[in-house]
Parts: sequence; C-alpha cells; structure tokens
Amino acid sequence: MHVDMLDGESFWQLLSAGTAFLHERKEEVDALNVFPVPDGDTGTNMYLTFLAALREVEKTPKEHLSQVVDAAAHGALMGARGNSGVIVSQFFRGFAKAVAGLVTLDRDDLAKGFDGAVTLAYQAVRKPVEGTILTVAREAAKAAQAGLKRETSLAEFLEEVYVHAVTVLARTPEMLPILKQAGVVDAGGKGLLVVFEGALMALKGQPLEQVDLSAVRRTPVDTSVIAKVLDEEPLSLDYQYCTEFILQGAGLKIEEIKSDISPHGDCLLVVGDERTVKIHIHTNNPGLILDYAVRLGEMSEIQVNNMVEQSQQRLERIRQTQAPVSTVSEPKEIGIVATAMGDGLTQIFHSLGVDSVVEGGQTMNPSTEDFLHGVETLTVKQVLILPNNGNVIMTAGQVGELTELPVAVIPTKTIPQGIAALMAFNPQIPLQENVLNMTRAMGEVKTGEVTYAVRDSAVNGFQIGEGDILGLLEGELAVVGKKPEDVLDELLARIVVKDDSLISIYYGKDISADIAEKTLASISDRFPEAEVELYYGGQPLYYYILSVE
Repeated sequence: MHVDMLDGESFWQLLSAGTAFLHERKEEVDALNVFPVPDGDTGTNMYLTFLAALREVEKTPKEHLSQVVDAAAHGALMGARGNSGVIVSQFFRGFAKAVAGLVTLDRDDLAKGFDGAVTLAYQAVRKPVEGTILTVAREAAKAAQAGLKRETSLAEFLEEVYVHAVTVLARTPEMLPILKQAGVVDAGGKGLLVVFEGALMALKGQPLEQVDLSAVRRTPVDTSVIAKVLDEEPLSLDYQYCTEFILQGAGLKIEEIKSDISPHGDCLLVVGDERTVKIHIHTNNPGLILDYAVRLGEMSEIQVNNMVEQSQQRLERIRQTQAPVSTVSEPKEIGIVATAMGDGLTQIFHSLGVDSVVEGGQTMNPSTEDFLHGVETLTVKQVLILPNNGNVIMTAGQVGELTELPVAVIPTKTIPQGIAALMAFNPQIPLQENVLNMTRAMGEVKTGEVTYAVRDSAVNGFQIGEGDILGLLEGELAVVGKKPEDVLDELLARIVVKDDSLISIYYGKDISADIAEKTLASISDRFPEAEVELYYGGQPLYYYILSVE
C-alpha cells in the first residue's frame, strides 16, 4: 500500500492494520500498567476502543474520508474502555473535528488532525499529567508540524513522526516517578505507538527494520517491586470503584456534568456532545453518580469495577506466569561494599542490603586491596562503596582504577551515615541517581561516638588524661568525662533538638546488655518525644555510637 493521499478506504485499511497489530501486542501493553493500581488493562482497553471504532467504520460507506473519520470517532466514544480508552476516543473526536468535510488527507491535513486530536484530549482530562499517553501524542503532533518543513513522502513523513514519538515514550519514566519506580514506560503511550506502528507498516508494505524498538518493546516489568508493596502494605485508595457508562439525552451540558460530579471522585473524564456523553470516574459511591446521571437521560454500557480487587487479581496472574528462577546466578545490577567493625554492625549492614562487609575501624583501616577483594567476590554489574570512615574514603576511591566494573564511592564518614545512606538506596534506579540520593540522605543524620583516650593530651581546650572517656560530635571532640554513660548523656544534650524524632544507639562489645538496657530506659525517659532504638553493634574501642534524626 503506497499512497501519498489518504481517502476513506485507505484510512480504514490503516486503522484495521493498527488495530490488528494492537490485538497481537495487547498483553505486552497490559503488562506495563501494573503499578500502583491498574485501571483495568490498558492494552485490552485500548484494543477494544479501537475495535469499536473499526466496527463503526465497517458499517459506513468508505468513499468520503470525513464520514469514515466521524464514524470512527463515534464508535470509539461508544466503545471506550477505561481511562486510556476514553482518551483514545478524544483523539478520534479531535482529529475528526480538525479534518471535517475533507475528502482526502495529505501531510498538512494529517498534521492539522494530530493537533486537533491532542487539543481535545488535553481538554478532556481535568488534570493532565506529563509522562503519559498525552505527552507522547503531543510530541508526535509537534513532530508532524516540524516534518512539514521537509519534502517527504507520506510514508516518510509519518515514519519521522513515529520515530520521534518512540524516543519520547522511552523518556516517560524520567517524567513520571511512578513509572521509573516500576521500571516501565507509559502503557497508554506504548499502546498508541503499537497502533501507529501497525498502520505505518501497512502503509509502507514492509517491517520497520531500521527502527530500534528494543527499549520500548522489551521494557522490563519489575514485579518484585509490586509484590513487595502489595505484600507488606494493605492497598489503600482514596476512591475504590472505577465507574463508567454512556449517557444519551438532549441538551447535555458537559461542563455542568463535570462540575456536578467532580467532588465525588477523581480521574474524571466527561466527553462527548450534547446528545451522547461518555463518563468515567473513580469514586466510592457509584450509586450516587448513576442516580445523578439517570435524571439527565438514558444510560447504557454501565461498568463498575473494584480496582483493589483488579489489582490483586493482576498481581496473582503475574506471579503465576513468571518464569522459573534460573539456577544460573544472574549478576545483580548494583552491589554494595561497606566498611564495619563488630559482629552486630556487620549483621546490621548485611540486613540492609550490603553484599560484602570489609572489616575496618579507626585503628584498622582497610587497604585498597581489601576493598578490591570485596568487590571481586561479587557477581554484579556496578558497585557502590560505603567507607563509613573519613580516613578511608580516598582509599576506597582508588578501587575504580583497579577493576573494570563501574565503582562509585559514597563519602560516608561514620557508621550512622552509612546506615542512613543505605536506607535511601533503591536498586531500581541508576547508579548515579543512587549516589545523589544516598549522599543527600547521609547528610541528614547527626553522629555521636563515645570512646576513650589512649594517652594524655590537650585538644580543643580540653585537658585529657589517659583513660578518660571522650565524646565525639561529627568526629570532633565535644565532651570529656569519666563514665561512658555520662558522656553519652552529655552528647545527646548537645545533639538533640526539639524537632528530632529518632535516636539510635549502637552499643559496643565492652558494654553489657544489662547496662545497655538501663541506658535505653534512661534516654527514653529523658527524651519522651523521640523514638529511641537500641542495637547491639559489637564494635571494639567505641562504647557507644549514636545517631539522631
């Protein structure tokens, strides 16, 4: 099919090809829309919407282009399923409005139609969000306008638009954090481009071999993230029921309907004309919405779905269809190496996701070789190192020159900073983004340490005798005393301020569990507004390590 002008027949053929291609790929699109709550299945909803448009066209004479487009718009409106389907129906309606009365479409008409489609779709969504199908469609329309400046065939023109839209889709996780967390591109945008791809292949009569779609077609879905969220937390929604229906009447006022029902839910879409309106809303009271609508006209194709139930069913399907775990160890994306001393701290770091703990403390700094060995024992693609000691940051920094693996060092100077950094680690995001997040997190914790003097000295105005107990605040001498618990109390008095809510105490190998528990009770009584936690660190030389947040 090689044409430079689309008439009604050729438009119908392209719509048929795109819909058929989406039918083949709808499960792939469905798999993208799994987090946090699926509003139905995007691929299936979009396919059924396009199918409804196609069926309406099949009943229409194909000689006149605008009649075919109008029929597609009406069919899509009547058959729209879910949020994505309603938006697709608005693309059709906006396109039809922009090309009204035309017998054929050339490049200029198509660009005009794309603009009309995007304009009406944006108007239909009460709060448009970037990184969705709307963004992909808008950028495709912009590419169409830009493409008019060059002399190209219709197929070349549409292929340029398509390729640009593919690159935009690949960037949607950067625009919408929830996509990035789940490791997927936008499902609606993907579904739209699947239809576009099928239509374009039909227009060219050959596959698009020169376009690399691997990043878009095979974007992985990290179901472990979804499983973790749903397993550990009861799913909570402000509005539980996805409610949609068609309302037919006389003199229907779309803006008035929007205003009347918008206080009763979210994700509201009210689209159509004065005779036929499609309504979609997430609400906790479907009956109230339906009771309101029945007073305005006749309702049909009413659907009310429990989205929590849908979500749980979807997750169960994903779990059942996951491939068996391979016996071959696959490399982790990011491995973590950290410095610690003491069996308790070592266990804590392992529990927080550290893969290799390198022994080291204030008097036993690990070497570059120690760090390198820790790195080389891992089966990973990239490495993060937490020195947890200001004296070994530069040493850790040399590891990157000795291994082919990408290595990043988080400049943690204390154990609490290392723990705070680990709490901000996200295995689903890139290495450098983790470096930024973890470095930021380590700066939000205050560190205190209680140790002893090994000789007489004078520091910071303090006269220190051998054996005195020292309190360090962010590595600087702040308190000198005779008992570890007294120095700990004074350190806390200097560190804790009104807004602090968490105090964590890690006691060393020279402190008994009984004394540690008494210390915990004393600190809890002294700071009733804060949560106080006690952990066995087992570290030598340091009686207590404390953090305040």
